[in-house]
Amino acid sequence: MKKKILVSLILLTLCLNVTMFSFATSVTDLQNQKNEAEDKKDELEDQKEEVEAKKSEALSKIEELSSQISESESNLKDLNNKVKELEASIKDKENELQEAEEKQQEQEETLEKRLIAQYKTGKVSYWSLILNPSGFLDFFSNLHNIEKIAKLDAELIDNIKQDKAKIQAAKDELSAKKSEVKAAKVDAEKENVILKNAKATKNSEVQKLSEEEKQIQQQIDEYDQMMSDLQAKIKAAQSSSGSSSVPYNGVMQWPVPSSSKINSYYGYRIHPIYHVNKLHTGIDIGGAPWGAPFVAADDGTVILAREYGGYGKCVIIDHGGGISTLYGHGSAIYVSEGQKVTRGQNVLAIGSSGLSTGKHAHFEVRVNGSPVDPLPYVT
Repeated sequence: MKKKILVSLILLTLCLNVTMFSFATSVTDLQNQKNEAEDKKDELEDQKEEVEAKKSEALSKIEELSSQISESESNLKDLNNKVKELEASIKDKENELQEAEEKQQEQEETLEKRLIAQYKTGKVSYWSLILNPSGFLDFFSNLHNIEKIAKLDAELIDNIKQDKAKIQAAKDELSAKKSEVKAAKVDAEKENVILKNAKATKNSEVQKLSEEEKQIQQQIDEYDQMMSDLQAKIKAAQSSSGSSSVPYNGVMQWPVPSSSKINSYYGYRIHPIYHVNKLHTGIDIGGAPWGAPFVAADDGTVILAREYGGYGKCVIIDHGGGISTLYGHGSAIYVSEGQKVTRGQNVLAIGSSGLSTGKHAHFEVRVNGSPVDPLPYVT
């Protein structure tokens, strides 16, 4: 009878051990899948941030190009107005020149008539002047007047010619300016086309980046859903084993015995590497020497002990009740997945692996897989 009871107890113990081993293996596998999904999501988040940065840069360039295009079109408008003004001025000079030419022609015809009259007057016979003394005085008087008027006509023609030369010079100057403005207008039009093409290229780039951003976000959403499903499976596995049936009421040990200095607290901050506002999911403990012990905050089962994305060398311990702790950026790992650990046991050596700017211990507390502020949990 005693032997039967002993055999039964041994078999029960073996069954329990197998069950616990199966549970640990099941939860570990699920947690590993969830961790891999989190790693992939982090990579996608980084890709999305890069795309957003490129998109922001492209949008800024589009804004700059739009301003340049607006300035270019304003310049083109001014040049068009300038061409019109010069054309109008040239037209005025052409009209003035035509008027001067007509005036010169009219004056030359008048002068010609006076010279003809002078010539005819000069042909009066010598005998007629002797026989008609009164006519002699009239003759010289008329001849003097004609000569005087002819001289004034000639001076007037010279003045008209000088005016014509000035008008022609002004017209030539305006024509030269018009050519310069037209050349400037051609250059401005070319620049305007280049700017518009550059803007169109940037708009196309933004459209592609927006599509890429959308696709990345869809993948992130898929991984969020995957992690949610895996977390539900982990909770179900913990519930079926009874590991999460009792709420966690323990008080955790401070995980770095050699230092209590906190370099960075839980919460949103500017990421030291990506330089974007991002949730810091734990606390960073500094001041401990390289390789110093990073110990388990409480009893539990190791569900991850490996390189883990940005955490570098990392250990995650399940404490039951949906509570787990994470130890990151180590230089060496001292435990293995599925191993039972006790409070205060050294699980990781402090280092600076993964995405780290220097030696420190990154410590997290997670409730049902979601990070919370660790400080209320530790003494």
